[in-house]
Amino acid sequence: MKYLFTFLIFTTNLISFSQEILTTKINSSIKAVTIFLTGGEVHRKASTNLKKGRNKLVFTQISTVADNKSIQFSSETPLSLVSVSSEIDYLSVTERNPKIRAIKDSIQLINDEVVDLQNEKSAYQVERQLLEQNKSIKGEQQNLTVEELSAMAAYYRKHVMEINKTMTAYDLRIREKNNLKYRYQNQLTELNYKETIKSNQIVVIVDSETDQNSVLDLKYMVSNCGWQANYDLRANNIKDKISLKYKAKVYNNTGNDWSNVQLFLSTSDPNISASAPELAPWYMNYSSLMNQANDAYDGNEYVVPSNRAYTKYYQNWNAAPQMNQNLDGLYATDNFEQQQQGTVANPEDNITFTNIEVSQLSTTFEIEKEYSIPSDAKPYLVDITEHNLTATFSHKAVPKLDKDGFLLANIVGWESLDLVPGPTQVYFSDAFVGQSYINTSNVSDTLRLSFGRDNKIPVSRKLVQEFSDKKVIGSNRKDNYTYKIIAKNNRDIPVRLSLYDQIPISQDSDISITINEISDAKYNETTGKLTWLLNLNPGESKSYQISFTIKYPKDKTIRVKKYRTISCPSF
Repeated sequence: MKYLFTFLIFTTNLISFSQEILTTKINSSIKAVTIFLTGGEVHRKASTNLKKGRNKLVFTQISTVADNKSIQFSSETPLSLVSVSSEIDYLSVTERNPKIRAIKDSIQLINDEVVDLQNEKSAYQVERQLLEQNKSIKGEQQNLTVEELSAMAAYYRKHVMEINKTMTAYDLRIREKNNLKYRYQNQLTELNYKETIKSNQIVVIVDSETDQNSVLDLKYMVSNCGWQANYDLRANNIKDKISLKYKAKVYNNTGNDWSNVQLFLSTSDPNISASAPELAPWYMNYSSLMNQANDAYDGNEYVVPSNRAYTKYYQNWNAAPQMNQNLDGLYATDNFEQQQQGTVANPEDNITFTNIEVSQLSTTFEIEKEYSIPSDAKPYLVDITEHNLTATFSHKAVPKLDKDGFLLANIVGWESLDLVPGPTQVYFSDAFVGQSYINTSNVSDTLRLSFGRDNKIPVSRKLVQEFSDKKVIGSNRKDNYTYKIIAKNNRDIPVRLSLYDQIPISQDSDISITINEISDAKYNETTGKLTWLLNLNPGESKSYQISFTIKYPKDKTIRVKKYRTISCPSF
């Protein structure tokens, strides 16, 4: 029985030894990242030696914003996957970054120095209290001479002043030490955040039939990253095609730097459901814009670049987001309480988000060259592609409101380029026009964009005095107005110009409007708008004349000329 027991113990130890798991820490590198509009998928690779039997592979320095349910593991050699899990490694934070230990030691040293200074200051406080409690040098029944009283006052004044100056110096030194400690705490907070956010570990247990070297692949989803579409729209002149440079602003706040990685930019939704979609009824109706009396009736809606906000002529301001999507970077907090506690807000809180509409069919752009995007929550520009688009240019002028013509572009072919809504920098003839916005939810196949003023197409509108007068006939007034409109083309190529003016519309039965002349303009009786479509050759100018009469009671006042409000100095 003794030998049998010994054999059983030996057999049990042998079996236990044969099932021992070999633990290997894997330092993998990020090779590729697929970035979604919000979120991303990280692709890591590593090579390691596996022993026959069960192996525990610990992938270190994984972002804590990784989605554990999205982990995918594979290898180039046959392996049997047992389990995949994750855990936070809090102990190695200081080991990975020796600066953290050095800063902690500095803070502790400063604390000790502050305690010493406070103890020395306390000794002077006791000395001052002792002087205050022993002000009398003689008994209460004895009278002091003037000389004795002066000497005592001088003694107390001298020593109390010396003690107060010394205590003030201690307060200054203690304040300087505390300020230095707060700076160290801010730096420690930032380092702790950077190290803690990559303290996650993915643990993979596999069985290998042989000793082998294997290349391992690890994929997982992360938050705290994303991209925003950005465009450069450039026109050198009104004859050539327009260049559209497709770019992206990419930010990374995952805790892991992306160094020379291959990037894929995708419009997919990483949280999309795996359920098969169901069709809902597709209802069609007219846009509310069609109820407005403006150029949208004629399809003449143009996006107007601006240096301050995204605005549109004849369209709701909500059609494009305002200038709040700045994707600013990460900065340490200045809050006093957070400095003392060593805490800091999530840097992603400094990033604002907006809702955009993209195509239901997702698109992925493979970026040709490798990029490095550090984990600092700051936006970095990534070039996607460049297109040359066909555009037709025209001009629009409203001489009643402005003396310049405006250059308009109708850009076709943009809807097939898989564009995502985003801000656009607009340039014309190497001059910055302003910032616009491409809204891809527009179902039109033509993108209408204003390139701003064109001072080579001047227009004028002047009152013709000899044909304008004001008369009183009976109980009524009759005011005659005649205007001469001139448009000129100072360019070296022909241009098409849409010229606009208007006739007033009466909203009172006592006021009547009579049209005398409109020079063959297209007249809209509802809005009073006058429209001329001109083709101007180089150097050519054309003039038109409009005339109308306003009849109204002579005891009433009508202001025909419009004014605008503007601020100016007041002295």
